[in-house]
Amino acid sequence: MKFKKCLPAACAFMAVSGMAQASSYTLEKNASITDQGYTVSELSGEGVLNFSNVLLTALNLASVKLSAVEPATVAYSTSTSSTGIVRYVNGSVSAKAPVTSITGTFDGTTVNVTGVQTSGGSLQSVTTSQATLGPGSLSISNLRVDLSRYTAGTTASIDIYADLSGGNGFASLSNYRLWTADTLTGPTTFTVNGAPQLFSATNTLSGIFLANATDIDSIFVKALNLNNTGRSGINSVNNRTLTNVDGFGKITSTISAFAQPVTAPVPEPGTLAMLGLGLAGIAAVGSARRRAVP
Repeated sequence: MKFKKCLPAACAFMAVSGMAQASSYTLEKNASITDQGYTVSELSGEGVLNFSNVLLTALNLASVKLSAVEPATVAYSTSTSSTGIVRYVNGSVSAKAPVTSITGTFDGTTVNVTGVQTSGGSLQSVTTSQATLGPGSLSISNLRVDLSRYTAGTTASIDIYADLSGGNGFASLSNYRLWTADTLTGPTTFTVNGAPQLFSATNTLSGIFLANATDIDSIFVKALNLNNTGRSGINSVNNRTLTNVDGFGKITSTISAFAQPVTAPVPEPGTLAMLGLGLAGIAAVGSARRRAVP
């Protein structure tokens, strides 16, 4: 979706007279959109998925190897036991992906962000281990956070979509509703003030759990070739308890964009002169017509 276009003068009139209507928009990176008297551009930002410790326990159990799906990057620290077993250190694993677009509405006064799209992700690969039946892989990338059903202070869903591909006959899925988030912190609405301004926000999604519990088997067990031990590990990640409120982890995003008021062009001096002559001519004709009336 793009902004519905209107002439700057018309947009200004609608805003002043209370006639402004909210427009749906998609602002993409390295692009701009103009509506309601403003041009918005210079979108930048990133989303970072911080893996929960309970997820790292499951990954260590299956000896999962993590790598990046570009343009995202993956960061982690490992430790090696006396027997040579390499494990991810709790709190050290994250996947960082650039923001490529945001969606929302704008009514001339308030910008409301309803969605964020990122690019890239992480690839999980396994070989035969105590938690697998053999080789497997699962790629989770291009996360899209959908806030269209979310209202602050309610239990309305915060949906997280992803592109999925994997091994062992797993059929790839595009824009699939994989997770939901329990809470959102940080602003999602911004007010324009008539002057050039930079909007920026940091948001955190917490309590990330599978949207469908059946995906434990249809996605993770199948693609990663998990046995009962591996399945138990993923099931623990998705099991909400008093001690497991994070689920798969937290997503923290930082986003900024620049809003510039659109000003009507100032007429050239020659244009003003021609306009003056035209008005004078109209006045002269009107005067002559009045004198001709008997």
